[in-house]
Amino acid sequence: MNDPSPSSWAPPDHLSPRDAPHLVVLVEDDPGDTILFEEAIADADPELRVRCVSRTSQLFALTETDEVSCVVLDLGLPGVTGFEALDEIVGRLPRVAIVVLTGWGDAKAGTEALARGAQDYLVKGDADGRTIARSIRFAVERKRSQLSATALAEAHMRQAEQHRLERALLVDPAVVRPDVSWDARYIAARSGVVSGDFFDGLELADGTVRLVIGDVAGHGTDEAALGVSLRAGWRSLVLAGLDPGDVLLALEDLLMSERPRGDEFATVCDLTIAPDLSTVCIRNAGHPAPILAGRGPLRDEAGRSPLGIRLADADLPGTEHRLDGPWSLVAFTDGLFEVRADDGAILAVEEVPAAVEAAHRAEGIDADALINDFATRATDGWRDDVALLVVTHQAPAPGELR
Repeated sequence: MNDPSPSSWAPPDHLSPRDAPHLVVLVEDDPGDTILFEEAIADADPELRVRCVSRTSQLFALTETDEVSCVVLDLGLPGVTGFEALDEIVGRLPRVAIVVLTGWGDAKAGTEALARGAQDYLVKGDADGRTIARSIRFAVERKRSQLSATALAEAHMRQAEQHRLERALLVDPAVVRPDVSWDARYIAARSGVVSGDFFDGLELADGTVRLVIGDVAGHGTDEAALGVSLRAGWRSLVLAGLDPGDVLLALEDLLMSERPRGDEFATVCDLTIAPDLSTVCIRNAGHPAPILAGRGPLRDEAGRSPLGIRLADADLPGTEHRLDGPWSLVAFTDGLFEVRADDGAILAVEEVPAAVEAAHRAEGIDADALINDFATRATDGWRDDVALLVVTHQAPAPGELR
């Protein structure tokens, strides 16, 4: 049977890390010490494959073709001052374990090496083959544990950051009047990672209900951060008393000043529900139209392109729609319907009105039933984040009147 070449070698999957063969590179300029090292390792642990180089440049060239598990470094290399070689290896090979060889009785140098990123040290001339092999195995396991701990800590930090972004993106609409209820949902297409979908809502002092839903194009933390800015900016503009017709125009100025690359855009739909709940004015910038149960899409006939893309008039006068009797409407982002069906086609927004009617109950639109309708048709899961906001008007119970 032919032995695999060094460049094609990889540890067999069935071997545990402690028993697996590892490629060990000795950086040592003394040919005599190199021979002794190779013989000692061969006798003590044949599973450790040894390559020897005399300079760090040869080590780095080797790592371009071979998977190196551990570097054994002589701190006394000529032409290198102090810990320069160690610092260079730590910086350029952050996933490789390092064992340093110190001079006779120089334990202080070994301790300093550990502080600078090595996993273990040996006193040169004071260790037999079994001790060296054990030190290499220990260093590899310690580096593996360090990398795992670092990855876990980074994952926790990312998760905490995502939670902060999610709380900032998806606040509870501040609507307290008893004859209006709301129900919100958010589904992240990538597990635990929110993107730029956002929504918000406010009840003003005169009873007007203001709602917004938006979607920053793209996926990732930059888009999520921009979505946070837009949501917070929308709320600030509304609370400042800006005329509803000017809110999205000011929001576009905010987007264009905050976007990091200069080409980001966002679809946004703004809803203004009259204090008597009999009308709603829709102002739409490239976003899917909200759906009123029993009627269908509430389109903004004067709508325009998404915020950040000035392909149409900037003005957003809005379109007013009548709301008769108890009603329920849903606003959503395009992730809801842009799923791949059995025939391979991506569903279109025209699928939503029928799904809304199917999810309509006596108490209003069932948000979970609506989402499930599209989830069952999605052959490869959600392709984009889904944000959904259901707003329902029903007469309050007698004791809830204020």
